[in-house]
Amino acid sequence: MIILQLLKYLIQLPKSYISRTLKNLYIQCRNPNVVIDFPVIWRYDNYNVIKIASGVYIGAFSQIIVLEKTPYSKVSGSLTIEEHSIIGAWANIRAGGGEIFIGRNSMLAQHVSLIAANHIISNQKPYRDLSWDESKTGIYIDENVWIGSGVTILPGCKIGKNSIIGAGSVITKNVPANEVWAGIPGKKLRSLDIQ
Repeated sequence: MIILQLLKYLIQLPKSYISRTLKNLYIQCRNPNVVIDFPVIWRYDNYNVIKIASGVYIGAFSQIIVLEKTPYSKVSGSLTIEEHSIIGAWANIRAGGGEIFIGRNSMLAQHVSLIAANHIISNQKPYRDLSWDESKTGIYIDENVWIGSGVTILPGCKIGKNSIIGAGSVITKNVPANEVWAGIPGKKLRSLDIQ
């Protein structure tokens, strides 16, 4: 019995590897002016809701999920990454049940998580079986934003132009333009004198 399970696993392993490789190559071929360090895990149901501009860099071992449709929400998912933005290694980008927008010249360091939708809270079912909260969806990151290593940005947040988010922060509300935020939950540390 164990040998059969092992054989089944070994047969499935190449299929999943080939599928991930083909999806990565498809994204790369459709976006020749984008640098994608292999491997990046892509999961999407409609390529047309993914828009990546030229000069974008996506670091290795990132997982990017873009689901236009999901059984957990009526809100469509999509991903837009504008010119010359950088996404560091091990990023976790989940654009299902909401839109994720990353403005031009923005930098996301390694291990950043962007979550476009979250489950509602109820004691009626296990959390994994609950629908997603449609009142708070999507993430908007304006241009020239610097997001430090290990930051998590939760659904419904807008990060203003030129803002900086300190490493390890959890952002649960909107960050105005030209401000430095850090902490759990993230709070304003100071303003930036940028025009």
